[in-house]
Amino acid sequence: MRFYTVMRAAAAALLLTLAPAQAEENPWDPLPPGEGAEETYYACIACHSLRTVTNGGYSQRVWDELLDWMVEEQGMWELEPDERALILNYLSTYIGEDWQG
Repeated sequence: MRFYTVMRAAAAALLLTLAPAQAEENPWDPLPPGEGAEETYYACIACHSLRTVTNGGYSQRVWDELLDWMVEEQGMWELEPDERALILNYLSTYIGEDWQG
């Protein structure tokens, strides 16, 4: 009887250590989590797959030029300056040229 009590306690402890990892799901997948992920998600998913974004890996200058091109040539709505800065920072930080996603 004591063996089963110990096993139940061990199983409960194991579940408690695994639960936080499962609770930390990334709702913006496949975008890496980070400040600006949500805004980037909604700005990009409106027109194309997020894999198009995660395949980027560009410098901040190139991401900036791509945002201009998408507005001027592809019909993307113009982002508010604060939102654009947040998205540009997110892209260059989390999906920049050094990103290993």
